[in-house]
Amino acid sequence: MKILLTGATGLIGSEVGKQLSEAGIEVVSLTRDAKRARRSLPFLSEVHEWTGGDAPFPDSLRAVLQTVDGVVNLMGENISDQRWSAEFKNKLITSRVSGTKSLVEEIKGNSKLRVWIQGSAIGVYGSSANGEHFDENSPAGSGFLAELSRDWEKALGGLPSTVRTVTLRIGVVFSHQSGAYPKLLTPLLQGVGGVLGSGEQLMSLVHLTDVARFISYAIHNSKVSGVYNMVANDPVSNRDLMKKLAKLLNVCLAPRAPAFALKLAIGEFAQALLESQAVVSVRLSDTGFLMKYPDVDSILAEVTQWNLHPLKAAKGVFVFYAEQFVPHEIESIFPFFSEARNLEAITPEWLNFKIQRVSTPSIEKGTKIRYRLKLHGIPLSWITDIAEWEPPLRFVDNQIRGPYSLWYHEHTFESVRGGTLLRDWVRFELPMGKLGQWFGLGKVKSDVSRIFEHRRVKIEEMFGS
Repeated sequence: MKILLTGATGLIGSEVGKQLSEAGIEVVSLTRDAKRARRSLPFLSEVHEWTGGDAPFPDSLRAVLQTVDGVVNLMGENISDQRWSAEFKNKLITSRVSGTKSLVEEIKGNSKLRVWIQGSAIGVYGSSANGEHFDENSPAGSGFLAELSRDWEKALGGLPSTVRTVTLRIGVVFSHQSGAYPKLLTPLLQGVGGVLGSGEQLMSLVHLTDVARFISYAIHNSKVSGVYNMVANDPVSNRDLMKKLAKLLNVCLAPRAPAFALKLAIGEFAQALLESQAVVSVRLSDTGFLMKYPDVDSILAEVTQWNLHPLKAAKGVFVFYAEQFVPHEIESIFPFFSEARNLEAITPEWLNFKIQRVSTPSIEKGTKIRYRLKLHGIPLSWITDIAEWEPPLRFVDNQIRGPYSLWYHEHTFESVRGGTLLRDWVRFELPMGKLGQWFGLGKVKSDVSRIFEHRRVKIEEMFGS
């Protein structure tokens, strides 16, 4: 099959693309920035650029749209990226509703088109009160998010009846990569995270993996049709959610954040965090699909394990995660990364990074590597130990002397369709305890993001074709 994927660079889209590609499906990604997408998409894909909304389609893309067998439509600005000004609300509407209408109008003449998977959100039901739970038979609610989701779903109205449509009303997506979980995690680890508002508001969660798995399942299963609430069993109150997270990460909850403070901090979006969204599904079980993470406890157990200290039991730490697809087999990729001095070639010049000494002729478990670098003009000495060495699939370098209390960097290499998926998973802890976390975390995250983005560009230049 050949599937058009919109929103491919987003959290859900990236995971969906990996699932589809590994299932042998040819993925065509539609993006607003083709150059960035080719560098960041973690799967094999043909990439086409379109600015969205009411913008015209390039002739080359129009031809491609007539060749796809299906569409997975996840286009749209992230609703939590910034305060909800009138201008930003209009972007949310244009990027979802106008963009979908334009795509439907352009593709509807494709006689090959058989399935359309439409993204939506449980926000379509509005807020629930007095213990009320919504299912797929519940009517649409009121409010901006409800109207946005409803109009996004209605934008499919121009599709031919021969196209099977599946609408996914997705809950609060949890993943270690981005989204809701890291936004709750950071203040928790800084010692300032607590219950939001009253804490009684109910939330309906779903794991990213299950969303992507169901989309792949729905494409292949012709009996899956109509509206499905993509949520795990049993909504959880914000108070219980925060208590569970605090226990798993072995941290203490801070005093609750009053509703008025949230509204001052993030504006109208705070209402979405303070109102109950108690949603269940009465249709998912009929499809035969089984969730890998069917309840809140299994979801939280999976996402928090990424944040556990590798050397100290039950201690939560910060994580940076990156992944990159390269169209080459592991055997031709791993040798480059197994040579310590090649690290200089993919490190930004502003770090003045130099390797001074490697303790063994070739890298192996126990190898010590000494570096010198400058960070914001401050010269630093850094020594790492190769804590794990499993060529060509994995190795770990662990800082034994340097600027961090913990810097544990795991590199993995996975054979995937068309090439290799590189993963970097850095668990880190800042010095000076809570003081370092309060005042240094923002700068560290910014620096690490810049370093890894530079690496991404250099790796794409070296191995991108």
